[in-house]
Amino acid sequence: MLQLINISHEIDGISLFRDIQWTINPQKRVALIGPNGSGKTTLLRLICKVLPVQQGEIVKPKTYQIGYLPQEEISFGRVSVLEEVLEANQLMQSMEEEKKIIRSQLEDPGIETDKQRTLVDRLGYLEERFQFLGGYSYEALAKKILIGLGFKENEFNDSIDTKSGGWRMRVYLARLLLQNPDLLLLDEPTNHLDIESLEWLESYLLEFKGSMIIVSHDRFFIDRLGEEIAELEHGQLTHYPGKYDYYIKEKALRLQQLEQKEEEVRAEKERLTRFINRFRYKNTKAPQVQDRIKRLEKLQDVKLPPSTKKIHFQITSPVKSYKDVCKFKDVGFRYTTDWIFENINLQLFRGEKAALVGANGEGKTTLTKLISGQLGPQKGELNLGERVSIGYYAQHQIDTLNKENSIYQEVYSTAAENYRVRIRDILGIFKFSGDDIDKNISILSGGEKARVSLAKILISPVNFLLMDEPTNHLDLDSKKALEKALKHYDGTLLLISHDRYFLDQLVSIVFELKNGILNRFEGNYSAYLEKKRKSYLSTEERAEGKRPAIRKDNNQKRLEAEARQKISYQRKFLNERIEQLESEMEKLETEKKEIESNLAKTDFYRDQVKVAETGKRYQKLQELIPKLFDEWEAKQNEKDKLLEELKVNRID
Repeated sequence: MLQLINISHEIDGISLFRDIQWTINPQKRVALIGPNGSGKTTLLRLICKVLPVQQGEIVKPKTYQIGYLPQEEISFGRVSVLEEVLEANQLMQSMEEEKKIIRSQLEDPGIETDKQRTLVDRLGYLEERFQFLGGYSYEALAKKILIGLGFKENEFNDSIDTKSGGWRMRVYLARLLLQNPDLLLLDEPTNHLDIESLEWLESYLLEFKGSMIIVSHDRFFIDRLGEEIAELEHGQLTHYPGKYDYYIKEKALRLQQLEQKEEEVRAEKERLTRFINRFRYKNTKAPQVQDRIKRLEKLQDVKLPPSTKKIHFQITSPVKSYKDVCKFKDVGFRYTTDWIFENINLQLFRGEKAALVGANGEGKTTLTKLISGQLGPQKGELNLGERVSIGYYAQHQIDTLNKENSIYQEVYSTAAENYRVRIRDILGIFKFSGDDIDKNISILSGGEKARVSLAKILISPVNFLLMDEPTNHLDLDSKKALEKALKHYDGTLLLISHDRYFLDQLVSIVFELKNGILNRFEGNYSAYLEKKRKSYLSTEERAEGKRPAIRKDNNQKRLEAEARQKISYQRKFLNERIEQLESEMEKLETEKKEIESNLAKTDFYRDQVKVAETGKRYQKLQELIPKLFDEWEAKQNEKDKLLEELKVNRID
């Protein structure tokens, strides 16, 4: 358990947050949310001691380990990808190094017999200890994590310095997961992952046994992992003991109650003041007047939180394109000898909103660069329709901003004529108001630059938007406003994003680029996932159903497929419950041993209240553990019966 007690922090004399109280309990997954600039990253840095505590105290056990994934790129040495990950456990590393040294010494033909015997004994001890601590499975787990995060096996020995910033962050994330700390701090972990890696990470973190604090603007990620919400806003940390939907409703309810309380206090003040003013000079009412004065003095004002400026904007295409917007016919492209994709076909019509999905390296960005004209196809035809004008928001669009310009100058330079008279109002919508619009681009944060880039592209005179990861660096409010604006956009949209909630709200077509093939799916992102799941189950069933020389009618095949699927789900449920029971029993057995250890100590019996409470808990454990074991045994028997049923019915 980790505790933050009265934590306050200032930057350049300006208070960022005040008197924060926070207890991070074991095995809790908390989503830390709040607008950009509210201090979320600073709070994480204080917790892991990257920044010194200015005021207050952070209390944790001595052996408590914290793993921190920052937003910014991390510098590494020149070791390989796998070596860097394995360094997460220094004990394993030191044992491996010592084993290498001993083996090298044993190869010496002139080694003395006594020394040889000593080294062999030491090597045997190290091997036994290494195996006991899971050393051999440790490397296998490291490789499993790397593959889950998108690495291929032939990349394990690649030097770190050959990898881009996003892939280096994946290496560091793999290292943290392998380290398995008591508390995992993740600051925008989704920014560097494609959808496949992101879904793998979610599944992995759901099994993580430690505590977790997640800073993310990915609604799906928060929904799936965050068991409770901590909101940092206006210098205060507010806790919501539920998931994101609960937070939305509870926050609105709390604000409503606060506004009602504020109205009640205001009305009471007015009533008391009227009475005092009316009877102040009447001697017969003096006691009542004094009573009202005292009551008025005791009434405390209700402080409502400052209203957060909401972003609302609409975008329209100034000139409508013809119906046909973009068409690929057998298009192929390659940078070197290998084709990234070949013979792909794509068609988009005016007003359609589509997502382009696929793992990193499949060619999504290359495809958008072909549409925008930055690249040309080496085979096939690519045609844009009449009156199509393209606005391209690249993944690293903020790098294209002119650092010498002010915010106003930069946005004005590409704005459509009908927007130019409203530049100040539009910038206010993007949270740049007053003197902010005169700030130089060079001094802006990543999130501020992203908002400038979005403002530029959205009010430029275009009717076909290509957007590659537009939600990176946007907080939830900004993302929601962008989502609403794009939903009502009357032009055509092709969107690359790993933000699945964002995609779900916008698109009605999903293009999947995989292994050089482009497939089209009708529906939103959730519909695409469901079709993929059904397709996978169907493929799996066909593979399982390959039986030689047995003819069966369609109805029989359907019944067998349903039986396989039912048993598959039952097995999965049983395995999950068995693992849960094993974990619970292990935890309770550990607690029981600790109690037994305490009961053997003489000084433990000085506190009779504690002795009584411990005795009750020990009795409870003695009753509970056998019950859990009985259930575990019953579930194992159920599992065995299912396996037998599979064999009898020949449907495994």
